[in-house]
Amino acid sequence: METFFVSEKEKSVINALQNVSEEAIETKINTLKKWIGQCSHLPLESKDEEFLKIMLLRGKFQEGNVKKRVQNYFTHLCKYPEFFVGLKNIKPSNEVGVVVTSPALTPSWERIVILSLDSEKLEKVLDVHRCLYFAIATGTILFNYDYVPSVRVILDFESWTMSHILQGNINDFFKVRDIYENVFKMRISGIEIINAPHLLGAVLNLAKVVLKPKLFSRITVHKDLRSLYEKVPKQNLPRDYGGELQSVKELLKVWDEIFTKKRGFLENIEQLCQRNGQEESIFGPQGSFKTLVVD
Repeated sequence: METFFVSEKEKSVINALQNVSEEAIETKINTLKKWIGQCSHLPLESKDEEFLKIMLLRGKFQEGNVKKRVQNYFTHLCKYPEFFVGLKNIKPSNEVGVVVTSPALTPSWERIVILSLDSEKLEKVLDVHRCLYFAIATGTILFNYDYVPSVRVILDFESWTMSHILQGNINDFFKVRDIYENVFKMRISGIEIINAPHLLGAVLNLAKVVLKPKLFSRITVHKDLRSLYEKVPKQNLPRDYGGELQSVKELLKVWDEIFTKKRGFLENIEQLCQRNGQEESIFGPQGSFKTLVVD
């Protein structure tokens, strides 16, 4: 489902908005590949040009930042193996946790990501770790294939209860934050909370503990969908939210196809995670690099 992600034409527009030319990107990629060739600890996957283009976008085309991000990316894949092993076996439509994205970008070039629960599959005891695991899996694909400047996240708490929140392990939330900051590092332009009046205090208290102040300041609590439409156009929302897209269930089927097509990529992520974790001559405790040199 490559058409689900950003087209080559859209990439050119995004690059122009970042004030960087195709020629400049090519020059930076060649410089990065030369640097990677001098870093024996980095795997061959780090030389992939499409991967480096993504890293350049995430690093705002500043080579020093990009080098650090490349190092961090491969370090943190093995730091938390519980979030990166077995991703190839996921089928989104079977998950209790729901993660779907809008097929088209917003007029401000954002990708909309919706996180919620499937009430039809919801059991008395919710596995919050599994929900986070699935979100990381989707994020892994988006980070490596979706050439977008930023994402806007919608958190729908309609089917959540206080007991669900209390079942979450605070250490898991901190691990996910660390993965976001060091593996994905995608700009989140906003976090839109909906259907959470009964949980609002608990949700915001948890967010204040886990999120850094800059990201916490980007949270908006919506009293209704009309308020949400002020931030997210209807053409970027599923029918379930009064939008013009196909339903959440239909979007999950699209993601079933994406996960199937990206199975080889997800297998490679798992192999990198396991291989890096075993290479004590290269990696230090918990899979971290013994040295982190960015010239």
